[in-house]
Amino acid sequence: MKNTIKLLIAFLSLLTLSCTEDVETKMAPETVTGIKLLTPNSTFNLVLDGSKLNNLATTFVWNDTSKSAGSTVSYTVEASKSGTNFATAVAIGTPTTSTFKDVTVGALDTAAKALGLPSLVEGAMDIRIKSAAGTSNVFTIKVTPYQPNWGIIGDATPNGWGSSTDMVYNATTDTYSISLRLTSGQFKFRLDNSWDTNFGDNGNNLSLEAGGDNIPVTSGVYTIIANFKTRTYTITRVTNAWGVIGDATPTGWGADTFMDFNPTTQKYSLIVKMKTGAFKFRLNSDWGTNYGDNGNNLSMEAGGDNIPVTKAGTYLITADFVGLTYTIKQI
Repeated sequence: MKNTIKLLIAFLSLLTLSCTEDVETKMAPETVTGIKLLTPNSTFNLVLDGSKLNNLATTFVWNDTSKSAGSTVSYTVEASKSGTNFATAVAIGTPTTSTFKDVTVGALDTAAKALGLPSLVEGAMDIRIKSAAGTSNVFTIKVTPYQPNWGIIGDATPNGWGSSTDMVYNATTDTYSISLRLTSGQFKFRLDNSWDTNFGDNGNNLSLEAGGDNIPVTSGVYTIIANFKTRTYTITRVTNAWGVIGDATPTGWGADTFMDFNPTTQKYSLIVKMKTGAFKFRLNSDWGTNYGDNGNNLSMEAGGDNIPVTKAGTYLITADFVGLTYTIKQI
C-alpha cells in the first residue's frame, strides 16, 4: 500500500512538472531581434516654435539585439511623409553610434519642411531607425512646422533699429511683403527679430546677401516684396497708397493698414488678420477719397457703406480701384 501511494505521488509530481513546463513554454515572450524604436511613439504631437529652434524637441531611443558585443554600429534616424513607405526619406540630424539621439526643434522642422509639410499646418511623418543591417519598426508622429518670421529693420522703418517690423507671408507666391511709409534712411531684412540671420544688398541691385549692406531709401510709401529662397526683392514706391481702415483691421479706425501694390496688374492686395467688425478702403490716409460697399456685393462705391467682417481670421483682400471691384477670402 505504501509503495502504491509513493508511485501515485511520483506520478502526480511528474504530471505537475510537465504542465508547468508547458505553461512556461506557452507564456514565454516572443524574442524580438534587430532594431526596435522605443520612443517617441505615435502619440507624439508638437507645434514647432520658431523662437525655440535650439531647444530639445525629443530624444529618439531604440535598442538593437542584433548588435554583437564590442561592435560599433552607425544608426540614422529617418523620416518620410506618412503613408509613402519611405519612398523619399530624409535624415533627422547626423548619424550616431549610440542607441539614442537628441533632436532639436530646428532639426525636426528642417526635416518636416524637406518632406514638403507646409508651415502652420499639422502634418504626419513616419519615423524609423536605420543601420547597415536593417531598419526598425515605424511610428507616425505629428508636427506643425513653424513659419519663419521675416521683417525689416532700420532708421527708415517705424521701429528704427530697435526691433523689426513684420512682413506678411504669402503661401501662394512663397514671398514676404509689406507696404508702409518709410522715412529717408536705411533698412535691412531680418529673420525672427534676431541679427543671427539678416540680409542686405551689396551693390543696391535688388539681390540679397547675408549680412550685406544697408539698403538706402528716401521718404515715401513703399511696397516691398522679398523672396528669401532666390534672395531677391523688389521695392516699389506707391504714389496712390491705398489701405484698409476700420475696427476689423489691426489698427482700428485710427490708422490705415496699407495694401501691397502690383505695378504689373495695377491692383492692390493684402493678407491681414481681421477681427469681427467692419472696414473701408481709403486713399493716402485721408477720408477725402474712400470706398465702401453699398449692398455688400463686392463692388465699391465712393463713401459707401462699411464692409462687414462677421468672422475673425486671416483674409486675402484684393482690390481694383479702376474697375471698382474687390474680393475678400478667408485663408
